[in-house]
Amino acid sequence: MMLFELKVALRFLREGRGQTVFILMGIAVGVAVQVFLNTLITGLQADLINQTVGSSPHLWIQGESEFDSETKLLEWESIMEIVGQREDIVAISPLVESNGFIVTTSEAVPVQIKGVKLEQADAIYKIINRLDVQTRELSGNQVLIGKGIADKYAIAREQSIRLSLPNGVVQNYTVAGIFDLGNEGSNATWVLLDLNQAQKIVGLGNRVSKIEMQIQEIFDAQKIDEDLEQRLENVEVGNWIESNRSLLTALQSQSSSSIMIQVFVLLAITLGIASVLAVSVVQKSKQLGILKAMGTKNKHASRIFLLEGAILGFLGAILGAGLGIALVYGFLFGTSIDTGTPLFALTVEYKSLIVIIVIAIVASTLAAAIPARKTARLNAVEVIRNG
Repeated sequence: MMLFELKVALRFLREGRGQTVFILMGIAVGVAVQVFLNTLITGLQADLINQTVGSSPHLWIQGESEFDSETKLLEWESIMEIVGQREDIVAISPLVESNGFIVTTSEAVPVQIKGVKLEQADAIYKIINRLDVQTRELSGNQVLIGKGIADKYAIAREQSIRLSLPNGVVQNYTVAGIFDLGNEGSNATWVLLDLNQAQKIVGLGNRVSKIEMQIQEIFDAQKIDEDLEQRLENVEVGNWIESNRSLLTALQSQSSSSIMIQVFVLLAITLGIASVLAVSVVQKSKQLGILKAMGTKNKHASRIFLLEGAILGFLGAILGAGLGIALVYGFLFGTSIDTGTPLFALTVEYKSLIVIIVIAIVASTLAAAIPARKTARLNAVEVIRNG
C-alpha cells in the first residue's frame, strides 16, 4: 500500500508543479540560510577564540600568596611532571617574568622580560616559525625581541642591547632574533631569554614565576582548573575563561541570536508548507473522494500528504544544503578579493549540515500533518456530489 501512496503523492506533486517549485525554493532558501549562518557564527567564534587564546596559555599555575602578587614556584619541576601525565594537557612551559628596561643612549624603554625554554614556550606561543632566523634554543647572553621594539628603536639582529631590572641588575645581551607574534602588545614589549639566565638575573634561584599550559579542549579549562586546585597544594590555578568573561558573554549572545534566527526560519518553512498543502487538499478533494470511494482508508489518504511533506523536505533540504555551501564559498571568495585572504576561515561542519537536513525533513513532514488530518475528515460522497 505504501507504494500506491507514494505514486499518488508524486502524481499530486507533478500536477501542482507551481506549488511544488514554490515550496522547494522556500525550503531550500531556509536551509541555505541556516547552513550559512551556522557556519558563519561557528567560524567567527573560532576566529575570536583563536585570536584571544590560540597562541597563549589556557591555564597557568603560580605560587599561592596572600600578600605578594609576585608569587613564585619552588617545586615547579615536580608539578610539571604531575601535570604532564594528563592527556588533556598538550603543552607545558615554565616561565620567569619580570618588568625591566632596554637602556638606549637616550632613554629607558619599558619591556616585559620572559625567561623560557624556547621549544616548550613555542608549543604555546608559536614563536620559532615567527622568527627572522632559524633557531630552536636560547643560550648564554642571547635574547629575542619583538618586531615592534626592533622597528621603533632601530635594533637589528646581532646587535647588543642593555637590560636593566628593578633589582638593580644591568647586563648586556645580544639580539639573536626578532619575532612577530601577530600581536601588537607582545611585539612591542616582550624580550625573551633563556629560563636559567632569567632565573639568575631576576634573582629567583631555582624558582619560576608560573607554569603555563595549553589544553586539548579549551572550554574544559574551568573543569581542569578545579581538578588541579584539588590535587596540588599551595598553588593558585588560573584559566583563560576567568580572564575573558566579556568574550564568553559575546559568544553566548552570538549563539543565542543564531539559534533564534534559525528557529524563526524553520517556523516560516513549516507554516509555508502547511498552508500550501492545505490548499492542495482542497484542490485535490475530488480525486481524494474518488480514492476513498474506491476503498482507500483514511490513514492511507493521510499518508499521501505526509509523504508529500517528506519528499518536499528531503529535496528542499538537499538543494538548500548545496546552496548554503555555495554561499559559504562565495563569502570566502568575496572577502579575499582585495587581500587574497578571507576575513576569517570558514569550514562547513558536515555533522551540523546533516542535523540541519534531518530537522528540515522532520519539520516538513510534521507540517504536512495538518492537511493530512484534514484529508482524513473528508466525506467521499459529499466531495464527489459537490465536485
